[in-house]
Amino acid sequence: AQNQAHCCTNGLDVAENSGARIWMHNNFLVERSGKMSKSAGEFLRLQLLIDKGYHPLAYRMMCLQAHYRSELEFSWDGLQAALTRLKRIVMQVELLKEASAGDPSHQKFAPMREKFATAIADDLNTSVGLVALEEALAVKKVDAGVKRAVIEEMDRVLGLDLFGLTREDLRIRPKSAEITEAEIEAELIRRKEAKVEKDFATSDAIRETLAAKGVEVMDGDPLGWEWKLG
Repeated sequence: AQNQAHCCTNGLDVAENSGARIWMHNNFLVERSGKMSKSAGEFLRLQLLIDKGYHPLAYRMMCLQAHYRSELEFSWDGLQAALTRLKRIVMQVELLKEASAGDPSHQKFAPMREKFATAIADDLNTSVGLVALEEALAVKKVDAGVKRAVIEEMDRVLGLDLFGLTREDLRIRPKSAEITEAEIEAELIRRKEAKVEKDFATSDAIRETLAAKGVEVMDGDPLGWEWKLG
């Protein structure tokens, strides 16, 4: 109980701020071989995810996709899917970053805001809350500032830092990577030049060489490439 109380205060001066008043603990994180535990020597640490090239918020996304009372099965494929979903959301949010937040009470967003509020009030049903956020992002022909206000409102609950996060942040170099980002960019320049000269054999060879080193070339993506994770 004392450990939980300490976590709730999170280093705050308890004389001035008592911190969180409610402690919600997730159910077990499990893997195919059984429940993870320190005593079994199968304790998954956040640093391991980072070393493999996964942003910590990808793990948060994975947790938010399940109800906190349910056991969550961990898999690298599941974490990759969560990262992909987070990246897709971040790409949509990037279009709103230049807008000044408006009034979130626009009628077009009323169904999503109600769905989100109802889901969170229903014993923190964050998986449905995420769907409501994605539906709000998909609304067309509406002021960007209004949409920003709605997404910020939802993100204050989910804690994904959507307006502080970038796609570059999500591209973490795996510890085992055999190539640097500077080398990748140099190879992409060579590939671009080869494509201009219609030397498609060289272009394909560069793509294959990068793939062998864990890099996936993303044609059509402004960032140009991503680490092939997992």
